[in-house]
Amino acid sequence: MVKFSPSTKKSIQSIFKITKTTFHWGFIPFVIYLGLKKGADPGMPEPTLLSLLWA
Repeated sequence: MVKFSPSTKKSIQSIFKITKTTFHWGFIPFVIYLGLKKGADPGMPEPTLLSLLWA
């Protein structure tokens, strides 16, 4: 098993914490973005951000 120095451990922990926070706060907005980018199915009205908030 690899042994890391305390400073390396802190760096890895901070990277994981930043990654976790980014994923936590960015997942739903990213899914909404993908849905708006793809567009509506044929015959359906185009989705807007306002229509998503009121649905």
